[in-house]
This record gives sequence, C-alpha cells and structure tokens, in this order.
Amino acid sequence: PVPQINWRRTDGLPFPSKIKLRKSNGMIEIPNFQQEDAGLYECITENSRGKNIARGRLTYYAKPHWIQMIKDTEVAVEDTLYWDCRASGKPKPSYRWLKNGDQLAIEGRIQIENGALTISNLNLTDSGRYQCIAENKHGVIYSSAELRVVASAPDFSKNPMKKLIQVQIGSTVDFECKPKASPKAKCSWKKGGEQLHESER
Repeated sequence: PVPQINWRRTDGLPFPSKIKLRKSNGMIEIPNFQQEDAGLYECITENSRGKNIARGRLTYYAKPHWIQMIKDTEVAVEDTLYWDCRASGKPKPSYRWLKNGDQLAIEGRIQIENGALTISNLNLTDSGRYQCIAENKHGVIYSSAELRVVASAPDFSKNPMKKLIQVQIGSTVDFECKPKASPKAKCSWKKGGEQLHESER
C-alpha cells in the first residue's frame, strides 16, 4: 500500500513553523535557510508491510564577510603596530597578508596570528600598502590600508612652554614638557644650566 511519510531531525529539535511539507509529505521545503537549519534529517516511510528511513545531511556554508577591517595608520618609529583583521564565514576563513602586493614574510619582528598582524620595533622601511586577505572555499575578500612610519626630532612648536610664570611664594607651580617627537622623547630638566633632581618638593 501507499506508505505514510513523516520527517524529523535526528537531533530531536522540532521543525520551525517556516518549514512546509508538500506532495503528501514526500517533499520538505525550508525557506530562508539559516545556519540553525543545518543538520541531519530523516524521512520515515511506513506501510503495513514495513518501515524504512532515509537520511540526508544539510550543510550550511557562507562566504567570508568582514567583521573588522584595517584602516590607514600612522605610527612612530620604534613603536609596535597591531592590526586586527577579522572575518566571519563557514568554514572559518584563513588569512594572508601582503605588503605592496608581495607576500609578507614572517620573521622575528613580524608575527601573524589568527588574522592579527604585529610588527614590533618599527622602522621607516615598514611603511607601505598592506592587504589582509580572508578566504575559504566559497570566496575571497580583501582589506587594504596604508602604514606610515614617522620619525622626527623633538619639536616644541605645538606645545611651547610659557616664557614667564608668576606665582605666589608657598604655592605650587607646574611646568609641562610635551614636545612632538617620534619616537617618544626622553625629557630632563635644568635650572640655570644645572641638572635638576627629584626631592621632596
């Protein structure tokens, strides 16, 4: 006799309301397929002569999609660059880095881990155009940014010290030493040509 047909998920989860059964339950339709719809499905057929089960696996996949891209950056010489490049996808994307179109070589100062690029002790030759590439078997995406490594001697033009500060005897006075410098400048103080040293005051 014509069998009865039923469907179920092997994991026991109920079917969401969007799932439709057609042609006397012989066909299952899953609109707007999402990752949670993936899994093992069973078609159970039964009549008075016996029962049979057919199984099929639905697999979800997705092309890479950016979660975090890299942006143009300016960093002082001798500092450390940290660029985090992250993408979603199924299967999980792998990452590659290029500098000026060439594969970036991993060495002591340059490290790559899970899409994150770290370059320590930057020098002027590290400047250039970098690309992070995320890929899985369903697609490839690119993110590009410019790294500018800067080096400059200390410059007080943007934060000059006041020529004259008048204060009352017994009060506290603050001097700020904030030059623009790459790498960060070491500061020391003198009074009348003599080196100042820390004291209780």
